[in-house]
Amino acid sequence: MLINFIAVIILLTILADFILHLAADVLNLRTLREEVPEDFKDVYDPERYRKSQEYLRVSTRFEWVAETFDLFIFLAFWFGKGFPFLDQWVRSWHYGPVAGGLIFIGILTLAKAVLSLPFSVYSTFVIEARFGFNKTTWQTFVTDLFKGLILSIVLGLPLLAGILAFFEYAGANAWWYCWIAVTLFTLGIQFIAPTWIMPLFNKFEPLADGELRSAILSYAQSADFPLKNVFVIDGSKRSEKSFLIR
Repeated sequence: MLINFIAVIILLTILADFILHLAADVLNLRTLREEVPEDFKDVYDPERYRKSQEYLRVSTRFEWVAETFDLFIFLAFWFGKGFPFLDQWVRSWHYGPVAGGLIFIGILTLAKAVLSLPFSVYSTFVIEARFGFNKTTWQTFVTDLFKGLILSIVLGLPLLAGILAFFEYAGANAWWYCWIAVTLFTLGIQFIAPTWIMPLFNKFEPLADGELRSAILSYAQSADFPLKNVFVIDGSKRSEKSFLIR
């Protein structure tokens, strides 16, 4: 009875999350207007503004298709007894609770990535290209997928193995140890990502001395924000929607 109750809670949470995101998107799209707001007519080009509105409509509706597909596959796998079948299949290999758990989650993650791949390809090479944003080549696309896979293995595998080990051997305090481990991992990534991870995908160069750099550093200093440098990310290999980041 308890398991069924938990299953109902999980199912309702997933459905509620889907409906809330859909409702938020609908409300967001209803606010779009073809004309530039009066206060910004001297800032935005009317044609580019209309293009941005249309891009938001198309990309949001495509996200609905992808998210609906994901939900359908998840529910079909759930009610089709896919989870217990996969669990029993992995257990039959007798690799132990931690290794078996890693294989179980790895298979699900890989299946999700494969099913999501066509949507990612369409978004990048059709929708982004349609609006003149895409600069990603097939080589860059595949390379990014490979780098993401390696990072998931290098960073995610030890964390997941630790969590599974805690739940298996730490007894009633497992949740507490897992919370600490995930918190420390998340905090550590905040320091590691800008230095070691993000440069794997994009090129960073220090922002040249000038009015913009001085303004950014001055504002950071006025807010007591410990800003040491400002970098420009070269996103031109993937998209024309480039921007300045810290």
